[in-house]
Amino acid sequence: MEHISIGAIRHFTEIHAITIYLIIYLGIIAEGDLVVILAGILSYLGSLNLLVAFLAIILGGASKSFLGYTIGSYLNKRHSQNNFIQKIERRLSYFFPYFEKRPFWSIFISRFFLFGIGWFTLIFAGLKKIPLRTYIKAEVLSIIVWSTSILAVGYFFGYTALSISRDVRNFMGLIFAFLILFFLLEKMLAFIVELFAIQKIDK
Repeated sequence: MEHISIGAIRHFTEIHAITIYLIIYLGIIAEGDLVVILAGILSYLGSLNLLVAFLAIILGGASKSFLGYTIGSYLNKRHSQNNFIQKIERRLSYFFPYFEKRPFWSIFISRFFLFGIGWFTLIFAGLKKIPLRTYIKAEVLSIIVWSTSILAVGYFFGYTALSISRDVRNFMGLIFAFLILFFLLEKMLAFIVELFAIQKIDK
């Protein structure tokens, strides 16, 4: 670590920028928040072009939306009675008891507060044949608002950590602490939403 500096990290990222943009695109499809936050941090450091990173995130989100709905549509035709499908339905019914009545807001909000539920929501939308017009509107708005806000969080993390210390070990330690705090807060929000949803179902 003694020979690594913020400048060295910036230089390494600049050299491999194209590969990193591709990783961002694929990472959005696989996960989401962590990749966007890291993209925001690297954009603040000047290693990545903020606009190009944003476009990679948007494309990744759009690809994930398309894949999720397509998988759901396929499952609806071939495996609608499968035990795994029924488990997805039961799981999502906790969070979205009115999914079919209010699909727009259910799809929109799932990207923000419900850790680990995003993929299931997209698949469920296809499974339940939510109208494409509604699905696309919800996903477009969700992707834009989510990517902008989480990218801003990453940018802020980078700015704050670098303002506190320019030592690479301290910088990376602060980033790690910020990420833990972020995901703990996200998990707490998911728990609160789930608890609220279960209470509504019981009533």
